Amino acid sequence: MKKIVFKFWIINFLISVALFFIYNMVIAATKTVDGNLFEKLIQILELLLNMGFAFIYFIAMAISSFVLLLNLVEKIRNNFYLSLSTFLGIPLFCFILIISNVLIDIRLHNFTILTTLAIFSTIGLLLTTIQFLLFRKRINKIQVQ
Repeated sequence: MKKIVFKFWIINFLISVALFFIYNMVIAATKTVDGNLFEKLIQILELLLNMGFAFIYFIAMAISSFVLLLNLVEKIRNNFYLSLSTFLGIPLFCFILIISNVLIDIRLHNFTILTTLAIFSTIGLLLTTIQFLLFRKRINKIQVQ
């Protein structure tokens, strides 16, 4: 059992690292506009804000991947809902916070940095959900034997 849990933890952590690097590449690929000193300063501040959000995103994903190790406890691993909360609890909470802020920004007609963060959070949440389903399938298969 420990091997299975550690395998899924490592995969989840690697997914988090990969999404962090891809997110940084997307940030680096943003187009800059030539303008006066004020516009350049605003672009630098926007870049720093993007990098800050990327770092916070990585920290949240790393913490949520470490929470997967709670599946080493038999009561948590054998309970569907507790196991689900270890896989999707923190990512879903962060996703809801980000989406609520994005919806407020859209309502104010202010499309911001948070939309990129929401896209990457959605991708991370979907990959974690797929990983949870594969984990439950493997656990159920072992319990039947």
